[in-house]
Amino acid sequence: MGYPDIDRARDRQAALRRILDACAGQGGDPRALRRVVDVCRELAEAVDDDYCRDKARGVAEFAAELFTWGEPRARGALSGSEFLRQQIRAALELLESRLYSLEQRRRAGQLGRALFSEHALKR
Repeated sequence: MGYPDIDRARDRQAALRRILDACAGQGGDPRALRRVVDVCRELAEAVDDDYCRDKARGVAEFAAELFTWGEPRARGALSGSEFLRQQIRAALELLESRLYSLEQRRRAGQLGRALFSEHALKR
């Protein structure tokens, strides 16, 4: 049994990965930035969870820096764009983990309710 809100959020997370993989990310890509911002908004609206909304907002902020004109500031040995890509990928992995946890919690709650109902009926 799936959960439409979690499935929708996973779909949006996968779309973000595809956008990131398809774009060179060498700055100056306002269309990619608009797509990322729209998909992040859709992801944030898909599931009622503050953590997911925070990660989606973070992805949009990193993308804003990645897809604007000019090379982003380097961070140590990494180029600015590679650093931002890593941050976006990390946020997407954390989102994936959170969605999995939310789904497991719901399944456990349903199982608990089913067991409780079955036990109550036997009395």
